[in-house]
Amino acid sequence: MALSRHAVRVDITLGTTEVVMSLLAEAGDPVSRNWILERLQESGHTTSRARLNRALQFCFDLRLAIEGSKGIQWTHTTSPSLLRSLAKGKRV
Repeated sequence: MALSRHAVRVDITLGTTEVVMSLLAEAGDPVSRNWILERLQESGHTTSRARLNRALQFCFDLRLAIEGSKGIQWTHTTSPSLLRSLAKGKRV
C-alpha cells in the first residue's frame, strides 16, 4: 500500500513545540517563521523549517495561534470574560 504525500508527517518533539509556543506567546505581535527560527537558534533549540511548520500546524489546529498577512500570532487566552463570551457564542 502506497502512502499519499498528505499522510506523511514530520516528527517533532514536545520540547520543540513547547519552545515555539512560548516564543509566540511572549512575542505579543505577529512574527515570521524566520524570526522564530532565529530565536530557536539563539536559545540552542535549532530545528528544521519542516519541523517548525509541523509545530505551528499543531498550534493552528488547536486554535492557539493564527497566521495572517502580517505573520503568526499567539491567540490563546485565559481571560475569564473572553472565555465566557466564547462559551455563549457571543461575537467579540
